[in-house]
Amino acid sequence: MPEPLEHIGGLVCLDFANTVGPRRTRPDKDAHDHLADFASLIEWSTAAGTIGANRAGLLRKRVRRDAEAAWGALSRAKQLREAIYAVFAAIAQGDEPPGQALTHLQQAYAEAMRHADLISTPTGLDWNWSPRGELDCVLWPVARSAVETAISADFDRIKECLGHDGSCGWLFYDTSKNGSRRWCSMSACGTWEKTSRRGSTSRKG
Repeated sequence: MPEPLEHIGGLVCLDFANTVGPRRTRPDKDAHDHLADFASLIEWSTAAGTIGANRAGLLRKRVRRDAEAAWGALSRAKQLREAIYAVFAAIAQGDEPPGQALTHLQQAYAEAMRHADLISTPTGLDWNWSPRGELDCVLWPVARSAVETAISADFDRIKECLGHDGSCGWLFYDTSKNGSRRWCSMSACGTWEKTSRRGSTSRKG
């Protein structure tokens, strides 16, 4: 698993699903949740480009005023994250996505678009999210990404990294020319595989 957290999924929704890992843990290896608190969620959203610095500042002020609301929003974020993982892990494995997870995505998307305004930008039209101080605003771009990906993406390109021991489970959208990407990140799982192969070749020599 990449550490510190890398945005390797290629899509906002997949990167969000990857904020906990390894996904397929062994009994002797615990998963690490990168969303320990709402402040972590704000940091992730800023790094992912789903919220700007001004909105991040407003959210930090809101969190300081209402810690209970922040924990509630964090809980909803993690519920959305698990629904996204359930849907796209199933797709990556060639299985039918769970109906409950699909329903959760549909409801999250409907709630997100209730707060969306279509506006003009320098490059065309895009969605703008309001109100700016609502804690759940960090979830709206993620929910939109998940549903739009589920509707329009090439499912053959949605993959799950198993890592060298089958424990990774991070999701990514394979944009390689021949669709041959196997790893969440060449700096982590892929590097381990290359090192392992090099050692095996050396022993044979």
